[in-house]
Amino acid sequence: MRRARRRAAAGLVAGLLMTGLLAAGMAQATEAVPAGHAQGAAWDFTLPLLDGSRFVRASAHAGPVLVNFWGRDCAPCISELPRLQKFARDHPHWTVLLVSTDAPERALEFVRRHGVALPVLRPGANVTALMREAGNRRGALPFTVALGPGGSAARICRSELGELDQRELARLVSDCR
Repeated sequence: MRRARRRAAAGLVAGLLMTGLLAAGMAQATEAVPAGHAQGAAWDFTLPLLDGSRFVRASAHAGPVLVNFWGRDCAPCISELPRLQKFARDHPHWTVLLVSTDAPERALEFVRRHGVALPVLRPGANVTALMREAGNRRGALPFTVALGPGGSAARICRSELGELDQRELARLVSDCR
């Protein structure tokens, strides 16, 4: 009986701890990721499109690139998707890439149902490592990285943790000139 109570209490504590960690991880307010690690650093990756039809390399684009990590269960991620699509229309010299953190089937269904027109990439098992390389130590969503014009490797101009508004998007553009 005591062992069962201890297990139940441990499960409750673990559940509360995970809830707190998840709540802290789903950043509502935007915050710049500490510049010491990632800003100005070379960062490149090659990932497949969500449908698997081809691979996309971040540094292969001539102009600046905006990379947004999102999940279909992340309310701020979903809220900013229309802004990111508008950003892509208003800034045709920018390439906007969405990196889904969901299983490909679920992400593909979400993208089709919501009419997402931007290229969506699937990260495989390395999504957390990829975000960490760009300065997102917590692995929280949404997470956006702006890359300056490529070459052999793109350079991080700015990264933001949390939902982007028009002001943060303008700052990204300014920082990547």
